Amino acid sequence: MEEKGKPDISVVIPVYGSDDVLPELHRRVALILKKITPAFEIIFVNDASPDNAWQVIKKLAGQDKCVRGINLSRNFGQYPAITAGLAKSKGEWVVVMDCDLQDQPEEIEKMYQKAQEGFFVVVGSRQKRHDSFIRSFVSRVFYATLSYLTGRHQDRTEANFGIYHRKVIDAILALPEHMRYFSVMRRWVGFKTASVPVEHGARKGGKSGYSLRKLLSLAADIILAYSDKPLRLIIKFGLVVTFLAVVYLTFVLLQGLLGNSVIGQFEILVGSLWLIFGMISTILGLIALYLGKTFEEVKKRPIYFVEEEV
Repeated sequence: MEEKGKPDISVVIPVYGSDDVLPELHRRVALILKKITPAFEIIFVNDASPDNAWQVIKKLAGQDKCVRGINLSRNFGQYPAITAGLAKSKGEWVVVMDCDLQDQPEEIEKMYQKAQEGFFVVVGSRQKRHDSFIRSFVSRVFYATLSYLTGRHQDRTEANFGIYHRKVIDAILALPEHMRYFSVMRRWVGFKTASVPVEHGARKGGKSGYSLRKLLSLAADIILAYSDKPLRLIIKFGLVVTFLAVVYLTFVLLQGLLGNSVIGQFEILVGSLWLIFGMISTILGLIALYLGKTFEEVKKRPIYFVEEEV
């Protein structure tokens, strides 16, 4: 990369738990980028990886002036790490990819060529995913639920892997929210988008930082941050239950007046109380979750802190 001037392409890679594959990842990314342009940069963002990742990144930066390393002060999560890399990137085009080689570096050239046809965003569509059955099932349920709640189709074959014009990156960085979910944010900002089929490789290093519990927690955070439909559903649910309760009580009163009632008043009272208690608990719980997320947002804390750069 030239000392003066901005790079044509920046590659942002959040790193967690894959120190053994970083040298190969760097070699393959650099090799494919040299075929596209001599002006590029590779930005590794170490999200407090528990292994030796930061030492490997520093070594790579010492060997290749195109490599930049960012070490976060603690584990902030994948999407804050991506945001840190985007904020430091300078390229006219920015590639976002994972560090475990499931995102194949060789696909970058295909996406870049597609972008030259006039697209601001080109994302990779993973035709065949190398995930476990449980992870694949959770993914399908999550994307179907997110699509329904956000009112926009969320394609499970598309993730973060893609190439984005500087205008798109600047628009995403301008969004102030604390909860960062990159693929939803890039859909929200708009811009002309295309997708290309890409090969999804098998994981070659470490293991996923997302356990089932973390995936469910992430799903809840994203739904609460990007959709108010659960609140709307509560209103509909309350109206339906109220209508059914009125119908039921009317029926019971009529049966009582006609002398045909076989249900005691105590049973009706207990059932009604439990129903009301369950409804109130559910409604208050969901509202509390939204208030909690609102509380996190209004504090306006930084999304991440950088401990060291190389």
